[in-house]
Amino acid sequence: MQGSDITNRLKEVLPNYTDEFSDIIGLTSLSRAGTVITAVTSSAHNLTTNDYTTIRGALDPVSISSLTRVEDVVTVVTTTNHKFSDPSLYSPKEGDLLTVTISGATPADYNGTFKLLSVVDEKTLTYQITTTPTTPATIGGFVLQEDYNGYNGYKQVTVINSTTFTYSTSDTNLNTPAQGTLEISTASRIAWSATPERINQFYSEDINRTNQNWMFLVLGSKIIYKDGTTASDLSSAKSTNESFFYQSQQDFSIFTFIPSQGETLAGASSDKARTFEKAILKSIANFAFDSPLTDMKYQSTIYVGNDAEDYNTAYYVHRFDFLAKGYVQNPDTADFNPGTPLAVIDGLVKDKNMSYKPIFRS
Repeated sequence: MQGSDITNRLKEVLPNYTDEFSDIIGLTSLSRAGTVITAVTSSAHNLTTNDYTTIRGALDPVSISSLTRVEDVVTVVTTTNHKFSDPSLYSPKEGDLLTVTISGATPADYNGTFKLLSVVDEKTLTYQITTTPTTPATIGGFVLQEDYNGYNGYKQVTVINSTTFTYSTSDTNLNTPAQGTLEISTASRIAWSATPERINQFYSEDINRTNQNWMFLVLGSKIIYKDGTTASDLSSAKSTNESFFYQSQQDFSIFTFIPSQGETLAGASSDKARTFEKAILKSIANFAFDSPLTDMKYQSTIYVGNDAEDYNTAYYVHRFDFLAKGYVQNPDTADFNPGTPLAVIDGLVKDKNMSYKPIFRS
């Protein structure tokens, strides 16, 4: 496991749950042409080509060909697949939570977020309405579909100018332009360090940093176990005829630095740090990181807990601890060479006046 793997995961997902560790800039448009998406920002994005940024809030607009109402039920017919699943496929509790969002329709009463009643087919669905707009609608508008990794996500960009950049997509079925509250996360304040001591030096040496929240990752020890015993114990030493199958445990910690000037006891900063718990857990808890060894993936990341780390009146530090387990197996170790097999020997041997002709085979 590498620190960059965890840091990039935090940069990618964390902005979907908190704005405290990056700058958020609005987008005025997000449109697709082929496999290229063009983003225009409301102010300078300060990105350079090949930078990564998180795009969020985009909704995929599916065009509506007709909207009709019978009493409190509206039937929607779309021009392409609306991608909704029928509520009857879910438990009653889950099905009651399914909604559909309509935008751009006339009369405006058709617009909003409503309870999804049924999915008739891939282009027809119904929803419940509480008002009585005229029927049919004169303008159908759009069904706004959740987008997970088409417009939205952690994207590598090509900069066109100070307010425009592009990125690629493999989804050529995305409708365009995107709708929703379009934003990007830039100037990420998430980094990784070899040691906690270096983090303190880095954070405190720049006054601009000490006025902002920062998040740092530090990898801890990687411990190897066998049958509950650490591998350093001689009782677990590997013999040449023993299968090599050890469990590994990679510890790591996330440190949040919070400015606390003016606080006497840093109670408010401590409380603030603890509000980041859910965002951090949503980003990495239960996530399986890549492993360079034969197992290819660590087991799902385990959350160990959190605690106060430091306070020096200028800033407060809080620590969140995690671990990920994996395996070290025979293919990860040095190949065992049992030696060269005996070759076939065929010849006359004389010893103490006795002759015999041995034939040895491997």
